[in-house]
Amino acid sequence: MIYLNEHLKRYPEMQLEDKLKLCLQGVLGNGHLVTDEQRALFYMEREYESISADSSEMIEEISDQYVRVYLYPYFERYKSFGALARAFVLSSSESVDINKFISEVEKLKNEENADFIDGYLFGGNYLISHSEKYKEKYAPHYRVIHKKYLKIISEV
Repeated sequence: MIYLNEHLKRYPEMQLEDKLKLCLQGVLGNGHLVTDEQRALFYMEREYESISADSSEMIEEISDQYVRVYLYPYFERYKSFGALARAFVLSSSESVDINKFISEVEKLKNEENADFIDGYLFGGNYLISHSEKYKEKYAPHYRVIHKKYLKIISEV
């Protein structure tokens, strides 16, 4: 189950792209983005350097299976991204249910966005970025991990 209603309350400026991204991450996780732990660690450290102080909670549930782990509060607490990089890579190996994802996206369809969603699904490339409005308002800096790896991220 995707936690869309909770996110709409927390992020009222969410656009359609942000809802699609939440569905993508909530069902498919991090989408097999990075399979190399050193590379994942490098990108986390590099991104962290660009973040100004952040008041995000460290862990935010996005579905029954996945969470977002925010980089700034994570590093402030653990002073390293090693365990988070490990959990991120392990999460990449989780099997995914593309039909469940499509079903979740279909639930977002209405008269105004039907053409966009149909084109998005038909295109087959489901990776999508947050909207510019979302980036500007909420400055998201996180990694998506499967909940079964939460214990790993605190082993520092």
